[in-house]
Amino acid sequence: MKVLCVVGPTASGKTAAAVELALYLGGEVVSCDSVQIYRGFDIGTAKPSIEERRGVPHHMLDVAGPEEEWSAGRYARAARACVEEIQSREKLPIVAGGSGFYLRALTDGLTGLPPAPADWCFVTVGLHPARDVLEQRIKDRAAAMLKDGLIEETRSLLLSGVPSSCAPMQSIGYLQARAVLDGSMTAGQAQEEIALRTRQYAKRQRTWFFNQIEAHWLENFSPHGIKTVEKLLSL
Repeated sequence: MKVLCVVGPTASGKTAAAVELALYLGGEVVSCDSVQIYRGFDIGTAKPSIEERRGVPHHMLDVAGPEEEWSAGRYARAARACVEEIQSREKLPIVAGGSGFYLRALTDGLTGLPPAPADWCFVTVGLHPARDVLEQRIKDRAAAMLKDGLIEETRSLLLSGVPSSCAPMQSIGYLQARAVLDGSMTAGQAQEEIALRTRQYAKRQRTWFFNQIEAHWLENFSPHGIKTVEKLLSL
């Protein structure tokens, strides 16, 4: 059974590509993001909105409370159950995200967790926009997060009782929003810091995926990219 994986650094276009592929190939998306699993953390994680999902079922989003502890192994077990469920409906599972260690756990297993079933065939496509293009996307995303209410989202989460010490509050975006709320950083400084930290994270992701994952790499996702993926799935 084929399982399609769409990987790459943050802001490379994985979410939109996965939705396009799901619509064209009859698939459902399984998120592979270590922070999008948490409920309430939407803006800072660039979690796809209902409109962006375009009717495509998405799994492994909003499955955890902020104080829950999730490991790569726990993610892999839950994600494999989603893949099996999708396969049972004769749909194509499309694993999409940038958390490389979570993906490795899903496909290859970990100590105490065996590899995915032998009859699963993983086909991996990676997105790697040109460096200047990716940096501009990251800069635009940081600005959009502040404009869309990242600071207000963070304030609301904290007021609802979410502890500042929980794992998702330590992630890029929420750290800077908290700094704005406690007065140690301006909104403008937070935006610049988010863009900087995201660029650094994207560089680490790009290096990890290039070195650790065998993938067919595309600089841009387009109708041509869909045809390429279709061909890869037929091999």
